[in-house]
Amino acid sequence: MFDKLSDTQFEEFCMSLLKLQGLQNVNWRKGTDKDTSPADNGRDIECEYHHYDNILQRTIIEKWFIECKHYKNGVPPEKLNGALSWAFSERPNRLIIMVSGFLSNPCKEYIKKYIYMNRLDISCLRI
Repeated sequence: MFDKLSDTQFEEFCMSLLKLQGLQNVNWRKGTDKDTSPADNGRDIECEYHHYDNILQRTIIEKWFIECKHYKNGVPPEKLNGALSWAFSERPNRLIIMVSGFLSNPCKEYIKKYIYMNRLDISCLRI
């Protein structure tokens, strides 16, 4: 389905989906006109999720990091190192990994162990 999209176009598509879902302050961290952006600090997109907490009687604002992976084959674990390192360092409320293909089995195991060992909230979304 996404075969004709470049990596940059896939990131743009993901950003559009996030905006359509009502996320706030969606920031595409692409800092160059090149296909890849080495200075994105481990996330392609940064945004906020706003929701109202009935018990606290106030709006909660969560910071989310989104890492986009546009692969025809399974995403290998080493391709998530930057996102995981920056998420560990900066502690967003959630790290979302959006993939066009699928996560390889070693990658799934790596994420599972990483969540357990580091207590990070990581979600994977195949689109």
